[in-house]
Amino acid sequence: MSIETFRSSEVSKRFGFYYDKAMAHPIAVERDGAVLVVMLSAAEYERLARLDHIALAPEELSEAAFNAIANAQPVAEPD
Repeated sequence: MSIETFRSSEVSKRFGFYYDKAMAHPIAVERDGAVLVVMLSAAEYERLARLDHIALAPEELSEAAFNAIANAQPVAEPD
């Protein structure tokens, strides 16, 4: 899925229009040929932020994942 991209100069001229677009789906804002900002609704931002903090209980892990964690060995730090 490709995100729609708009030039920052156009977004600043018609902010209300792009604000409404961003409420429906995220839009990328391009400046000097690079996209560094994405506009999205606060509800979508909050949904994504919650996903970043999901933790699983040990019993929710697959047996393979649980065993991989249980048997993990620390990696030596470089000198």
